[in-house]
Amino acid sequence: MATSATPRGKTANMLFGDQADFASIATGNYISTPFYTENLGEAEPLESDPLLGTARTNNRDQTSPAPGLITAGGDIVVPMDVNHLPYWLTMLFGAGVTSGAGPYTHVFTSGKEVLPYRTIEVEKRAGAAFFQNVGYLASAFSFDTARGAGFRQATISLVGRSQNKLAATGGGVPVAQLALGQVPASTGLMRINSVDAANFLGGSFNYQNNPTPDESMTSDEYLAGYTLDEDATLGGSNRVRYVNDAYYDIMAAGDPVALELEFEISATAKMLFAMPAVRFERAPFAPISGPGGLEAEFNWRAEQTDSAPMLTVTVTNQIAAY
Repeated sequence: MATSATPRGKTANMLFGDQADFASIATGNYISTPFYTENLGEAEPLESDPLLGTARTNNRDQTSPAPGLITAGGDIVVPMDVNHLPYWLTMLFGAGVTSGAGPYTHVFTSGKEVLPYRTIEVEKRAGAAFFQNVGYLASAFSFDTARGAGFRQATISLVGRSQNKLAATGGGVPVAQLALGQVPASTGLMRINSVDAANFLGGSFNYQNNPTPDESMTSDEYLAGYTLDEDATLGGSNRVRYVNDAYYDIMAAGDPVALELEFEISATAKMLFAMPAVRFERAPFAPISGPGGLEAEFNWRAEQTDSAPMLTVTVTNQIAAY
């Protein structure tokens, strides 16, 4: 007997379209974009409901439950790709400002008060099952800055409204997928006050939009939407090889410094994360754990200034518009 084919991740596809509002599924031809992993979905826990006066077999076993509150969301791991990442940056920060005539620069800034909701469709069984995730909002964005093999990846965390299972795509005829422009994980540069940082070994980057569920009553069992009443936050950690006291002095002073992270394929294909004011938190510095070399790790947090947002992301590529 021949083997049978089973669903595999390698046959999956991801499409998305912007919604008119939280509950309205996106229409038209969706956009296709690559990804590594996803766990989007809708969850509804069951709650105990000890209703009295109903028929029962015994007085010990629990009875039928009540429905809990529905939540939706999950994470998508995507490539740090100069052509495709702006799709996710648009979810995180709103539409970017594009300039140039090829190469083009796309500038995204934190702090916007209105962000888009999207429908994100994931094909999980080739041509047979399409999971349509509705009302999704980008809540967080994180990546690792350490040098490594392969290509850099980022995690996009999402919150949403609901999920539908379709027998055919709801995304129309997908727009042709952009060419890949993946950033190698072996490259990366950190600057402090516009000076290349020496002995930088990597660290973490974590941006949070901090959306709050809108629990207003609706005509169905789903959320009314999300609000952006809480401050957006940005922080991370840096790990350096200890050769002198320069990083300790910055940490001890407690004054904000300008921090930049740049990932470049070429002069016309790169991305720059610029934070005008970053403070390093005080912590034990370069602890000695043996006869080997010393490393220091410190946490940092970013803030806005009176003239610049907390974060500006500039992507340079050959794409004219998003």
